[in-house]
Amino acid sequence: MAKRSLTNFGSLFFLQLALGAFFLALGIMGVNNYQSSTRGLMALFAKNDTFKLAASITELVMGGVLLLGLFVSVSSALAKILSIALFLLWGLYMVMTFIINGFIEPNFVTWLYNISWNAVILVSLWIVGSKYTA
Repeated sequence: MAKRSLTNFGSLFFLQLALGAFFLALGIMGVNNYQSSTRGLMALFAKNDTFKLAASITELVMGGVLLLGLFVSVSSALAKILSIALFLLWGLYMVMTFIINGFIEPNFVTWLYNISWNAVILVSLWIVGSKYTA
């Protein structure tokens, strides 16, 4: 990541801030409730609590990296790897959740609503990641 001025508050800054806060909160909620929760990436691992905890920690790290990336310079190679990994993980989560495990369930409108807001997160990860991979 290139060095940034703290006064560079554009739309990309706020998009990355929102994504970082989202993943940080998702990770914290998952770590706090990992025995009974299946939110976020943890839904990939169904009933295995160890994998749920690992997924929550991954979400926590993802949020931290996104937030720290706003203020701290990170090597472009590391930023590229992390941005691609974040995008692929969220894409995998969407495929597992909305295609393999629940295609058009419980009904079309609910399914469309849920896949749509998850797609907004996926596209946001792409946009934020593209500033580091270009």
